[in-house]
Amino acid sequence: MSPTVVLVWAWALLFQICNGLSIGCWLSGYGPTTSQDWHFRSLNLTSPGNFELGILIWAIGLLGNIYHDDQLREIRRVALRKQKAKQEKQDESTGKGKQHGVEKVYMIPENGLFKWVLYPHYLCEWIEWSGFWLAAGVGCVPARTFLVNEITTMFARAVEGKAWYVKKFGKEKVGKRKAVIPGLV
Repeated sequence: MSPTVVLVWAWALLFQICNGLSIGCWLSGYGPTTSQDWHFRSLNLTSPGNFELGILIWAIGLLGNIYHDDQLREIRRVALRKQKAKQEKQDESTGKGKQHGVEKVYMIPENGLFKWVLYPHYLCEWIEWSGFWLAAGVGCVPARTFLVNEITTMFARAVEGKAWYVKKFGKEKVGKRKAVIPGLV
């Protein structure tokens, strides 16, 4: 994993605290608060099962996000193991214990949705937060705002990232993979 600048980490932490507070406050003020409210919500004919469906969509998105993030981390873990083995072999032959930094390795993953898109973890996160928004209720303004914010910022990064992949690996290696939405973009 690449090192993170402390300021970026601090801003991300602050954003997550604000996001959690705004969603929690909205749900406590406007969401169902009693068992009767929850019962009425599940019987509402205009939105039957929205909570359950939302939680299912959220869980699918979360699992997909974890899986695809792990695929990216595995590239670095394999590279690190190879570099350590190479270093140990050199140390044995020279008798010196010299420490080297980890070289960055870039590859295009092949597993899961990486077969069709370069940023499936972004897509899975959008699915995850769409499910949360549905479970919280489509009137949950903070959840909707967070989802829209994620899509608009991550979409631009994915499109730029695809251009980076094409420049780094070539059009042939990237193939017909899209940036973030299979078959579209």
